[in-house]
Amino acid sequence: MKKGKDVEIELTGKDLRMKLQRFKQENQKTKERRIEVELATAVAQAKSVALDEELAAKMVRYTIINEETTSMRKKDDAFNKDITMRLQKLCEKYSFFNQEANVSCPEGTEPEVVEEEPEEEVVYRPPFQ
Repeated sequence: MKKGKDVEIELTGKDLRMKLQRFKQENQKTKERRIEVELATAVAQAKSVALDEELAAKMVRYTIINEETTSMRKKDDAFNKDITMRLQKLCEKYSFFNQEANVSCPEGTEPEVVEEEPEEEVVYRPPFQ
């Protein structure tokens, strides 16, 4: 029996079947919603795994590039040291490398000495008419 507004109402079989039908529908909707949430979660996890794999691949690539860069820098440093040593030996062997160059110009060719000639005035005359 159901009490409503101080009146006892007896539930009939039809009312019980309707109530049972509503519970089944709600239960079905809840199951469908749970399945949707589980699918969304699975998709998100798959996407996360794909991003993790992509990140791992990029990290491996970065490590390889970093090792190659380090190797190239070492070779470059060794090359620069070798060139420096060779230049130092050449400077010791040939002393004229250490001397400063004295550049002298012939007399009268410096920019201050050269005088410019005054420009002639150009006069325009119209043609005969």
